[in-house]
Amino acid sequence: MIKSMTGFGRGSAGKGPNKIDVEIRTVNSRFLEMKIRGFNMDPNLEHKVRNALEKSLHRGNVQVRFDFSAVPDTKKLSFNRERFETLQEVIKTIHVDYGQRINLSDIISINDLLSSDEPEKVEPGIIIKALDLAINQVNEMRGKEGHQIQKDILARMELLQKRIYEVGEISGRFSVERQSQMREKISELLDGEALDETRLIQEVAFLAERADVTEEIVRCKSHFTQLSSYFAQEEPVGKRINFLIQEIGREVNTIGSKSPQTDVTNHVIEIKAELEKIREQVQNIL
Repeated sequence: MIKSMTGFGRGSAGKGPNKIDVEIRTVNSRFLEMKIRGFNMDPNLEHKVRNALEKSLHRGNVQVRFDFSAVPDTKKLSFNRERFETLQEVIKTIHVDYGQRINLSDIISINDLLSSDEPEKVEPGIIIKALDLAINQVNEMRGKEGHQIQKDILARMELLQKRIYEVGEISGRFSVERQSQMREKISELLDGEALDETRLIQEVAFLAERADVTEEIVRCKSHFTQLSSYFAQEEPVGKRINFLIQEIGREVNTIGSKSPQTDVTNHVIEIKAELEKIREQVQNIL
């Protein structure tokens, strides 16, 4: 089953001064992008945190916030005025030079501006436990939303396969219809003279070969079969599904350019509209 890249999760672990809350938000992205806020970790712990996120979330824009539930004694807190003023200047410069408004909360949390004479010391095991709980919630939400996306895509795929089949049926009648049309027009032009049947058949065969879309239809059906197999896989398949949707789009464009039949053109327009809707859904698939 496929998963969405959108998710939210919270996890808490520890007690008293050792209690920590973790909040994770994920949205779609081409790659895995991680932003961790809350407190400065030692390199070894940060490495473990990043590994856990990468192993479980795979892809997406991931924002993680660590919060300590226990509030330190305010008498022991100090405010980093220099850092605050520097950040304010940076935000002001960005607004003046680029016209982009950024809030201080978009960059750091309050914990990044406050320090304590006796820094909080939370055991790494408690931090990882809270992180794992948050990750589990994220994956649960990703799975539920992915299930809804999968249902929508499968329904649209069924419609697309029906349209492709109809295109094949319409194209298969082209030579017979074209021969009848040409016979009628040529007979009018000849005004009673004998019709060269051999030449007529040759011309119709030439036009039918140019308009033949059998190869494109076969490839589309093959792509649909491969798409269906991806939905049963547990690993991330979003990029592969996106690639196949692009390939189906190319085949459909070729069908539209090769076939002179109005009914085929109408079907191609409908197919491209559905493909675009699927493509938009696929952008959020893990």
